[in-house]
Amino acid sequence: MGGVLDLLFPYRSKKTFGAASLALVFLMLLAEIEALVLVALGIIAHRLDLFVALQPLILPGAVLVSLSAAVVFWWRARRWTRTRVEMLDLWAGGGTSFGERLAKKRQPQE
Repeated sequence: MGGVLDLLFPYRSKKTFGAASLALVFLMLLAEIEALVLVALGIIAHRLDLFVALQPLILPGAVLVSLSAAVVFWWRARRWTRTRVEMLDLWAGGGTSFGERLAKKRQPQE
């Protein structure tokens, strides 16, 4: 279970959001989109045959949407985890030194 948690929360082990985390987000989004279409067509509209027949159209669209959303999330999460790791490193020195280092870091450069 620690492996999945490291993929979901890479900053815990001071790592950035990597390719494995990107793949996990992509697969989860793909499964969710397919499940939503299955529920909409199979359960609500009672047309499970239509869900199966439209798979050549649904699957590529779901892959495109999932991949683009996962890449955007990956790009943003890499920046966020990098900042989070820097803050954790600053915090590791203690509360007072954290504030001092953060204040120095945010001072305008001369």
